[in-house]
Amino acid sequence: MKKLILLLMAVLLLSSLASAQTLRIDMIGQDDDPALAGDIVELRFKMENLWKDTAYDVKVEVLPEYPFSAYSNTVVNIGRIEGTSSGLDTIYFDYKLKIDQNASDGEHEIKLKVTHGDVVWIIKDQFYVDVENKKLALKPYIVDSNIITDETRGKFTIEIANIGGLNVEALELQLLDSGDYRLLSTTDYVYLGNLESDDTESEDFDVYVEEGITEVNIPVLLKYVVNNVDYEENFNLRLDLLTENEAIKLGLVKKNNTLNIILVILIIIIVFFFVRKYRKR
Repeated sequence: MKKLILLLMAVLLLSSLASAQTLRIDMIGQDDDPALAGDIVELRFKMENLWKDTAYDVKVEVLPEYPFSAYSNTVVNIGRIEGTSSGLDTIYFDYKLKIDQNASDGEHEIKLKVTHGDVVWIIKDQFYVDVENKKLALKPYIVDSNIITDETRGKFTIEIANIGGLNVEALELQLLDSGDYRLLSTTDYVYLGNLESDDTESEDFDVYVEEGITEVNIPVLLKYVVNNVDYEENFNLRLDLLTENEAIKLGLVKKNNTLNIILVILIIIIVFFFVRKYRKR
């Protein structure tokens, strides 16, 4: 009797295993393709039963590993699936996964776990997701300035270039405190909005540069959003100035002859009075 029970159990297990192994699963697409690092990717699958009707419910679970993490339900309960004797039954199902921001370019494997009754097996080395990492990179710089020497009121223009592959949203620019200049503009903050990849935005600031400054340090703070993630970056921009003599030699600043003219006039007046006094004698 005991042997008969063991034999029946073995038959049932083999039957379940054979039924399970005739379940064919194909990955029929991904959205987006390629998927961008930091985004959500939707994976679409189909299942076909190439043998007889399944004896038990079939469950399929996605097993996300780096750079993927679960974004939606990872287990799909397919239920019982009709086989070829009842007409080939095709089932469609999908998963949504989050891709890590630092995922590398290329194809990354996705594993599935299939459960049919007491039989469980892992499908690996079969499904891959194409991932593209468009690097995030903003570059602020001084693109223009009419400030040449110290003790000068003028303007400088800060331009921000999106040299990465990701679009930026809600870009904010703020000047931080600096002892090299006094801000004359009404505000140290500007909202620039969205900045697409390979594009630029700029803003002018009116300032007065203090005496004795040959290098103007301009610390700035950038805030922005990419793929619903907030970012902050600090940069220190630099504006090199000339001395007055250097600027005069280069013809950028006209030499101030007012003092020399005044001295000449004073000398003429003094000489005139001395000559007049001498003649009276």
